[in-house]
Amino acid sequence: MAKIEEALAGLGLTPNDVKVYLALLEVGATTSGAIVRRSGLHVPRVYEALERLEAKGLASHVLRNNKRHFEAAEPARLLDIVNRQNDLLKGILPELASRRKTAERREEVATIYQGVRGIRSVLNSILDELRGGGEYVDFGVSGLFRQIMGPYWDVWQKEKKRRRVQSKCIFDENLRGSRLFKDYYGAARFFPSKYHCPSDTIIYGDNVVTFIWAAEPPTAILIKDKTMALGYRNIFRWMWEKAAKYGGDNLLPFNPLAHHLQPFLDVRHGRVI
Repeated sequence: MAKIEEALAGLGLTPNDVKVYLALLEVGATTSGAIVRRSGLHVPRVYEALERLEAKGLASHVLRNNKRHFEAAEPARLLDIVNRQNDLLKGILPELASRRKTAERREEVATIYQGVRGIRSVLNSILDELRGGGEYVDFGVSGLFRQIMGPYWDVWQKEKKRRRVQSKCIFDENLRGSRLFKDYYGAARFFPSKYHCPSDTIIYGDNVVTFIWAAEPPTAILIKDKTMALGYRNIFRWMWEKAAKYGGDNLLPFNPLAHHLQPFLDVRHGRVI
């Protein structure tokens, strides 16, 4: 029953409309008194609902012995409402899209995503935009990503590979050789842990996304601005060069042999000791 009521509400019926409509379906053609008893609503509320249902074409009435008898229309009439709504939406979508593009040209757009679901949404949008060979860069990556997002880290990496999305990421040094790299897809370098920050920043296209893992709930802030994206790319480029001098590239996707040999590598000089 709850599913039916939710679906009817989605078509614009009020809770009272739903009660009266369902009562009409169950009892058939009847007087308002029977509807009152069946729905549990007061008389004025029943008549208000009946007027709205008749206006939507979902109910009708006839006079019998000077009394109004009400009857629900065939449930298939609900599809007429859906079709009318679809036609209306199709008619205004071009205008809505035009207004959105105008607003984007006029000013910088910032969007805030909160909670695990919100962050998954922005991560999916990154893959959607870059699929087929696009690249993003990311600095400040820490274990908090996987800790908060759980298995989705692995899912996201697999989707990156499937969609051929490239990446360059600068990780916290203490993650070198950790399980975080098991399914990582992309190039990685490391920065000293003393510069650790509880957030990381992804730059792709003209977008900058900062993930604030320490917030409650976890939050991502997406800013669409070409100038800001260019500035952050310059910061990343400087950090990438510094990270290369600090420890060199991690050869990725994950290399099990390199992982097990890591304790024997002198990362300062790039030789086996």
